[in-house]
Amino acid sequence: MLCLPAVAGAQNGSTPGTLELYPTLESIGVRLSYSGDANGNATARIEWRKTGDAGWALGVSMTRITNRRWAGSIIRLSPNTSYDVRGVIEDPDGGGTSASAAVRTRTTPPATATGSTWWVATNGNDSNSGSSTSPFASFAAAAARAHAGDQIRVRPGIYYQQLDVSNAGTASAPIHLLAEGPGVILDGSDPALLHRTDWQSNGGGIYSIAYSTGSNRLVCADSLMRLYEQSSLSDLQSNANGIAQGFAIENGRLYVKLEDGSNPSNHTMHVARYNVGIVLDQPYWHVFGLDIRHFGTGAGGSGIQIMSTNGCWVTGNHIYTLGGRGVFLRLGAKDNLIESNLINDPRIGTWPWSATKAHDEENAGIANRGGRGNVIRNNTIRGTFDGMDAGDGTTDENVTADSDYQGNIVTGVADDAIETDDVSAINLRVIGNTFDKNYSGISMAPIGQGPEYVLNNVITNFARTAFKFSLSGTGVGWICHNTAATTTSGSSPVHPSGPYSNLHFRNNVLVGNGISTVDDDSGESQSGNDYDGDLLYVTGTSTLFRWKGVDYSTLSALRTGTGFESNGKTADPTFTASLGGDYRLKLGSPAIDAAIVIPGINDHYVGAGPDIGALEYSSATDTMAPAPIYDLR
Repeated sequence: MLCLPAVAGAQNGSTPGTLELYPTLESIGVRLSYSGDANGNATARIEWRKTGDAGWALGVSMTRITNRRWAGSIIRLSPNTSYDVRGVIEDPDGGGTSASAAVRTRTTPPATATGSTWWVATNGNDSNSGSSTSPFASFAAAAARAHAGDQIRVRPGIYYQQLDVSNAGTASAPIHLLAEGPGVILDGSDPALLHRTDWQSNGGGIYSIAYSTGSNRLVCADSLMRLYEQSSLSDLQSNANGIAQGFAIENGRLYVKLEDGSNPSNHTMHVARYNVGIVLDQPYWHVFGLDIRHFGTGAGGSGIQIMSTNGCWVTGNHIYTLGGRGVFLRLGAKDNLIESNLINDPRIGTWPWSATKAHDEENAGIANRGGRGNVIRNNTIRGTFDGMDAGDGTTDENVTADSDYQGNIVTGVADDAIETDDVSAINLRVIGNTFDKNYSGISMAPIGQGPEYVLNNVITNFARTAFKFSLSGTGVGWICHNTAATTTSGSSPVHPSGPYSNLHFRNNVLVGNGISTVDDDSGESQSGNDYDGDLLYVTGTSTLFRWKGVDYSTLSALRTGTGFESNGKTADPTFTASLGGDYRLKLGSPAIDAAIVIPGINDHYVGAGPDIGALEYSSATDTMAPAPIYDLR
């Protein structure tokens, strides 16, 4: 009996185990295992420094995750730089101390070829040598000959082809697939159907041709008139789903109805022949400067598909009008870089939400279903169903973990600018993006573990909400330093649609237009949700904040009723020119220098303190970049 207190102390005291570090270009995901702490009263934090520096920087507080581990991120680092990291556990019951490790952040891939050059041209021949004067005709012929360090240069023209690569590059010597100037178009259309003159009139503006393929997901007239996929000829005739145009395949014929009812013989008709434009299933490929369009005949359709590989770099491409996703990172795709691409659709974002939800159009411009460490940054996405997503991770915690979505611009999409749904969201980071004129901003419905970091995003002119939660998510999310405002009356910045837990709002600007800043009904918020340091402002309503079905009209009433916003404010944030899309703070804004200081997230501020919202005020230019965040205890 005398040994029982010692046993209890040993069980309650913490002992750090392995410190696992997972780097991207500018971030490091940290996981620290531990033993003990049976009573769950320990805390943990990250400390870090550049290798060789004397002092340690205080990082974020860590989040407890499954299997006796802590997790957190270090953000705003430099590429190709070595860092020392330690996870520090503090436990009132004893033990604690720290575990240390070092890691180097990833380097920007090399853009210059070091090997041979292979040429492709529309007037080439695959029997040629592939030289500048004797080019190949197909991407595939060049790719079969290219090896690490080589480059494939494609001359302008339209290539009705697809590519599945077969050789691998290396980290120091990728294989480069490059457009030789603008106008290099990889097109998935069937050339035999482009200019048919035998379209048969079936009345009511509907025309048809014989068509032996049983299904398809992409038919487009000329360059912009994408046609809606109706399920039957009857639906096409009746303008089903509120869309008075479209196509249907039935009884061995392809039926189309153009928006003006004209004969397709007078148009260029793009009907997808291939499902995927480029398949990257070998490591270290660099794809730059291509136009990729008109792919997608069935499930998994995409412009570029990356699967079961790593180290690929997809940059500077224009990917559009697809029967699927623009870029699709599939299972096993890890440590890839998707940046500075333009991905758009000319029609999906304009069609009724009810017509595209749970329909073949329900895809993202960039879909991440891959593994750890993918970086998706500085892309522009317009008019797709969802802008970006992270998904399919309910049975594997590493699907999309330790990934960065940073600096992207998403406008005019039919549903969410980004979905991080059905994933663990361990060290998933959504930072510094601009989301404007979308149905919703960020969906976390649900996340399983976290910590997911949602930082410094500007989310504006949403039709429904900036933040969407539901489906009983219990993962930890840190939603900090975002700016959310809309010109749509009745659309609340925070509008859950079902049960959710463990989401923490800090230092956000939330503006309600004709509705409260938060519109949380009874039965939605469960446990662990809280708000502090936010600037709340409403127009056209007296309700400032709705929580669990109770309306609060003043900050003092909200504090008394919920305990929230002890450091919060309520005032007009005074944006520079919100109607013109400029959501920087004006001099004199109540948000300036008013945020809670959070180690690891807003240490690098201008002035006397960090500003509330996404954009740090500066009399010259905005100097506040996305930064790390911490975990409440």
